[in-house]
Amino acid sequence: MVDLAEASERFHSDIATAALGLGLLREHQFVEEVGGILVDAGELDDCVRCSYQARGLKVDGYYFDEEFGTLNLFVAHWIEESDPSLARVTDTEVNAIFKRCVNFFLRSLKGLHSRIEIANEAHDLSYLIHESKADILAVKIFLITDGITTKRPAEVEVLDGIEVTKVIWDIERILQFIETGERELITIDFLENGGAIPCLAQGNGDERYTTYLGYIPGDTLANMYSQWGTRLLDMNVRVFLSARGGVNKGIRNTIVNEPEMFCAYNNGITVFAREIALISLSTGMEGISKAADFQIVNGGQTVASLYHASKKQRADLSKISVQMKLVVINNKDDIDKLVPRISEYSNTQNRVSMADLAANDPPHPELHEISKRLPAPDPTGGSRQTYWFYEKARGSYEETKILEARTPAKRKAFEALYPKGQRFDKGIFGKTWNTYLRKPHVVSLGAQKNFGNFNMWLKEQEGEDLEEFFKKTVALVKLWKDAERIVRRQTFEGYRHNIVTYTLARIYELTDSKIDLNKIWREQKVHEKILEAIEGVCYIVNEHIRDTEKNITEWCKKEECWLKLKEKHYNLPVGIEEAYIAPGSKVDRYDPGIKAEAEVIDFCKSKGSKAWWELAKWLKERQFLSPKARSQCGNMGNALQRGREPSYVLSRGCKKAWEDSKIRGWKWDEE
Repeated sequence: MVDLAEASERFHSDIATAALGLGLLREHQFVEEVGGILVDAGELDDCVRCSYQARGLKVDGYYFDEEFGTLNLFVAHWIEESDPSLARVTDTEVNAIFKRCVNFFLRSLKGLHSRIEIANEAHDLSYLIHESKADILAVKIFLITDGITTKRPAEVEVLDGIEVTKVIWDIERILQFIETGERELITIDFLENGGAIPCLAQGNGDERYTTYLGYIPGDTLANMYSQWGTRLLDMNVRVFLSARGGVNKGIRNTIVNEPEMFCAYNNGITVFAREIALISLSTGMEGISKAADFQIVNGGQTVASLYHASKKQRADLSKISVQMKLVVINNKDDIDKLVPRISEYSNTQNRVSMADLAANDPPHPELHEISKRLPAPDPTGGSRQTYWFYEKARGSYEETKILEARTPAKRKAFEALYPKGQRFDKGIFGKTWNTYLRKPHVVSLGAQKNFGNFNMWLKEQEGEDLEEFFKKTVALVKLWKDAERIVRRQTFEGYRHNIVTYTLARIYELTDSKIDLNKIWREQKVHEKILEAIEGVCYIVNEHIRDTEKNITEWCKKEECWLKLKEKHYNLPVGIEEAYIAPGSKVDRYDPGIKAEAEVIDFCKSKGSKAWWELAKWLKERQFLSPKARSQCGNMGNALQRGREPSYVLSRGCKKAWEDSKIRGWKWDEE
């Protein structure tokens, strides 16, 4: 750990700078910053700030995971003391802060929202709690503070039949994560969770890994999820796994009605552990007594279903055993490379899909290196040299500074070359591009889900000039940051991120993606007419997202919200064309291509379900194309037969299969 005092001073300085730039209170910026840290740490998918304080009540943010019925609440204790030796928080203070947040939750169950001003984001939260009380299975309260607390384990109590867990992230824990960028490891002691797991071991020839096969009790899995939550489902060694899956009805029915058949019907789980401890059992077998860095990389639906059934249906899990394949990678250098592959290649009924990583998969390392070597033009026309630093993993900016600038003078020179205002992380990277791709409803889903969606699109952009892509990214980040400042200057109550993404997406829609991003890069500034448009559209967006009886945060996640906004009229400022790509130039190749996507989908729909079934059959008989292509054609037939709108990804694959098949002699009589 670096010097705590030095790191704390740097952290507080960053908070103050960011708060000043956005016009926020420092405590509010602290909540947003630590919320992002908790997202990166795998604790949750997003954090919505909604600071509220009244007599005996306090809350500063939340995230409701509907799929798992978990309500995450944040309560901040901001001291604003950068010297850790002076920033001590007593146990009495900790207990009082937790109590105020618990009071907010309990009173919200009973209708507190009716006494909170409707424009306040906390009204939305309180109303959400009241309306969703039947769906809230667990509450997790994060006390975040820039002070130092006594280290203590998470505390669990049951209030009104709901399990409430309390955890603390103090300045030491926060700075530790910022420095390492890695989540805290989960260690499971099976001797305290139902007993050791009998297993058989199988090594491989070169001893790169060892596989252990066993059966884990269903109630043990449910209890583990109750304690660790979705962190069990995220192999997050700089990797994002999309491990969300709703409760599968078939699995649930088996749990409730035929628990003794669960092992026969279910494909089980695949687990990674960094290391395990074995003990000898009375049966003569070995048993896993402890597993360090226990991560379920495949089988998220199984765990979710067991947990939900035990909570909602009060199902008895004592008769259920789940097959477990646990892999220990013996060479730690192979972990980052092999674990994502294990997840991707595992074959379970609803495998954990790769929403794929952040730090180590292409093109993120390449973009990071470009950010360090590609100087930004001097907006004054002079020779001043600065860079936009892409922080591919949290903490990489500070890590680079420490490695490359070991003296105060060198650190000052580093910060002049790489200003803090010109660094951006993968969160804003994903938000700016998905906004440009006109998906503000996806951006509103939260940091991790949005990044997963964006990253899948990014992986499809093969063969692109990464340096040009980086320049466009910086332009979009500039647009986002300017929009944030403009929105912050207005008198809107909350929902800043939602307003920003919807405002920019609407402008990209109105301008048909013709804004000259390369010009923004060259001049390092956004054209005044675009800024004028942002200010005009944000008022329309603010009124639009609030014009609903639904929870505003949830409403912004719906595509319907975006489609209805597009019906709202707005005249772009006269002269904005000066900011467009030059007449006659090719429209930006990153145009969302909505028309092109619609044409591909319409092509597939025009053929009809029968044609796609016949093509799948024709390809299989001749063993033409790949099994995936043949399967896609069958899936297209099924989708059309059921009256479903096929996705662009499926349609694109099917159209290519159709065209490739015509070359091989495919003919369709009803064309």
